[in-house]
Amino acid sequence: MTKHKTKHKPKAKPLARHRNAAPAVAAPAPRPYRPRPRAAAKSAEPEDTNLRRLLYTAGGAAGTALVGTFLAREGWAPKTIAGLLTAAGGVAAWTSEDPTIKNVGAGAMSAAGSQLALLMFDGRDDKDAPAKPRQADMNELPPGALDAAFERARSQLSVAADDARRYSDAA
Repeated sequence: MTKHKTKHKPKAKPLARHRNAAPAVAAPAPRPYRPRPRAAAKSAEPEDTNLRRLLYTAGGAAGTALVGTFLAREGWAPKTIAGLLTAAGGVAAWTSEDPTIKNVGAGAMSAAGSQLALLMFDGRDDKDAPAKPRQADMNELPPGALDAAFERARSQLSVAADDARRYSDAA
């Protein structure tokens, strides 16, 4: 009988260990089963999203504009208004723990700070600017001014008419 050669694969050699290789570590022991807590019902506090933060920041800027307009109508100097509102917004944004107040303060500081920068770069002082006439003053004329204006216009028209007659008679 002839022996049949079987084609068998040689056994894989174990991987050679390196000199500095760490010894094999046993697998960690399985953890005991703990049930997961159920998802809590939605909290009463709304979720803080990018859009919500953006809206609060825009609200802070709009509120600053309204307060600045009110103070300007009350006669406050524009640089003083912008400086105070910038400082108030910065303090609110920096010191508050509430993210809503932080965003409103950031918007206020941003809006007022940009106004302050524009006023600083303008280069003009409000004290040096000439006083602008009020609209009510521009609509009123001093007594007799209208009569004097009509007389000047009448005399200029009569001079122009005399000149026109002279030139037409000479031609």
